[in-house]
Amino acid sequence: MNNIEALKEYAIENQVPIIKDAGLSFLLEQIKTYNIKEVLEIGTAIAYSAINMALVGPNITTIERDQKMYNEAIKNISDFNLENKIKVIYQDALETFPLIKDKTFDLLFIDAAKAQYQKFFNLYTPLLKKGGIVICDNLLFHDLVNKEDLSDLSRSLRSLIKKIRLFKEDLANNINFDTTFYDIGDGLSLSIKK
Repeated sequence: MNNIEALKEYAIENQVPIIKDAGLSFLLEQIKTYNIKEVLEIGTAIAYSAINMALVGPNITTIERDQKMYNEAIKNISDFNLENKIKVIYQDALETFPLIKDKTFDLLFIDAAKAQYQKFFNLYTPLLKKGGIVICDNLLFHDLVNKEDLSDLSRSLRSLIKKIRLFKEDLANNINFDTTFYDIGDGLSLSIKK
């Protein structure tokens, strides 16, 4: 499967969450605008976004903790002949820091467990160069984040929505980053390291 559309179809058919088209366009646009060379991605899934990013230039280091997703990602990267551009680390992202602590990145792309966004951000932004950027996906979380009344949602979903809201608030108030929020795709943020 060395065609992006087929990869997208696979994701839809197998209910693998991937970045929405508008979000992907935004992400690729930023890679070109900021001349991104090295990307750290938290959350590989089937490597859909990693492959798309690698095809426009940068090298990708991506972290995936799910064995099935990791295997699928490796296969897909191989199908696109991008093994020299994309390195997949099979591990929980909260435990991976020691493996990459000596690297520097231009872009940190967070698209994994939503409840852990704050931890991912705090853990990996020290590896960003000055002027580097952080892009986070799913900050609208199917438009639930802007929903006033959450009483009809499950307790776990309400808890997740609150964590995303808190993360957005922390991002907005983080004095070390200039952050802009975009209602593109499923909600994105772009934070520039000062």
